[in-house]
Amino acid sequence: MPRGKGKLGKKARGPGPPHHTPLASHRKDGTGLVPPLGSHGVQVFDWPRDMLPEHLWIASLAEQFTLEQAHVHYHAFLDAMDNFGSAKSPHLGLISDFGGMALGRREEFWNRHEDLIEAVFHEPIGRILALYPQNPAAWLIREDLLEKGGRLDPAVEIGRLRAIVLKLISGNEMFPGHVRTLPFTRMAKHGMVDLNDAGLIDLMMKYPQGCTKEEANRVQVVARSFTKLHLSQSGVYDGQDWPKQFWRQNFNLVACIPGVFPIVGANPIKDDQIDQLHQTVEENAGRAREYLRTQSLRLNYDLYDPVKDEILSGLFARSVRLFCLMAEDSKLWRRDIGGIVLRCLADTTITFAYLAKCGTAQEFVQFKKYGEGQEKLLMLHLQDTYPEYKTLEGRDASAIAQELGGFNAELISIELGHWSKKDTRKMALACGMERLYRLVYSPGSGDLHGTWVSLKQSNLNRCIEPLHRLHRLPSFVQPPAFLDVIAAAQELWESAVKIGVDSLGYPALDPPLDIVAGIGRRTFEGESDTR
Repeated sequence: MPRGKGKLGKKARGPGPPHHTPLASHRKDGTGLVPPLGSHGVQVFDWPRDMLPEHLWIASLAEQFTLEQAHVHYHAFLDAMDNFGSAKSPHLGLISDFGGMALGRREEFWNRHEDLIEAVFHEPIGRILALYPQNPAAWLIREDLLEKGGRLDPAVEIGRLRAIVLKLISGNEMFPGHVRTLPFTRMAKHGMVDLNDAGLIDLMMKYPQGCTKEEANRVQVVARSFTKLHLSQSGVYDGQDWPKQFWRQNFNLVACIPGVFPIVGANPIKDDQIDQLHQTVEENAGRAREYLRTQSLRLNYDLYDPVKDEILSGLFARSVRLFCLMAEDSKLWRRDIGGIVLRCLADTTITFAYLAKCGTAQEFVQFKKYGEGQEKLLMLHLQDTYPEYKTLEGRDASAIAQELGGFNAELISIELGHWSKKDTRKMALACGMERLYRLVYSPGSGDLHGTWVSLKQSNLNRCIEPLHRLHRLPSFVQPPAFLDVIAAAQELWESAVKIGVDSLGYPALDPPLDIVAGIGRRTFEGESDTR
């Protein structure tokens, strides 16, 4: 197995997506960070949602007449349309364009071009669009022509439509790329495009038959860019109802098909690793428990003022418990529950590291007083608002007051902010734990609070019906278990040990924990270590 696979630290970079704008270039806006393009109001172009439905007629031409010949029929039909519209706004062949013809000229267009309409519109897509009675091109669909083709069978037409949508939905492959290029050729024909690149012009002159795949792709990229710019700047298609009609009507036409899509992540558990994995993590958990037991016998407490020693020992013992819980229960390796427990473990590790390396005497006092203040707050809630209730452990207000020292509870202040007057991020930065904060604690907060990222990864599955735009459905299917979850837990606990060794005189962990199922044993520095 490769060393360091799935690590939280450094990772070799191969070919991949473009490097995104670094964090330093983002602008602070209230409580968030806004990227440079975001501050200029640049909008994301949602091809499947907003523009795929607009290109259905063009795609149907490519299906009916082939990619190589579709442009002939495309231009012939739109040339005829342009004679009945404004020369300043040539038709691009988008479905919404057909609704732009003046009502008074539609009958005349039928009278002059019935054969063209039947061959180039009705046959390729008329029967499909008949399933959408309010579509902008409905005036081009006639009952007598529909009957001419036989009884309209929705199942047949939905099958044809589904095949077209499947070809279009990716947006950037050869078929959808060519479909999206034809509106650009329309703009070029009407002088709406000004190109100064002679080489590109030559490619466009021989596109598509005379181009290599790479050359055709270059033409398509340029065409898409120009078309998107035109659509966004012209505003002609802003607020068009057709895309909404299309997707919403599809929900009435076809039922959802739930599908379990694998969640992408590093190192999913394989069947042949399960036995080895369980044995390894159980042995590691046993070593962690033994380390805590041995360490508890060696601690040198200041019995006059044991607060510091008790807090550090308690935090370290909590890290052992959370790690052992995860190691011995594979249900906690699931992405969502694993993220919640990892977040707790990361929080404990960061707090332990901060207090061990940077904590002042006053901060240890603050840590204890914060907890006591929270206990007092619970006591007051029970006393004043919910006297008939008890805590989860069965305590009432009097029992809590007694634990807090009776009258001494009156002297305890309640801190509503963070106990250290810093947030966890600042604590992590101060003690050198920023990597674990950014890569474990922060993402784990999403699982803890149920943010969108956590929901889509763990609680929603895709509907695999193409006509439903691959929307998400609620699901109780168990998310996959990932080796990286337990490996991250192991790294967090090992980092707590390292802090204890370096800052508090804890003994070295001997022997160290074993490698988890072929994954390099993690260390706080983020490097893989094999033995």
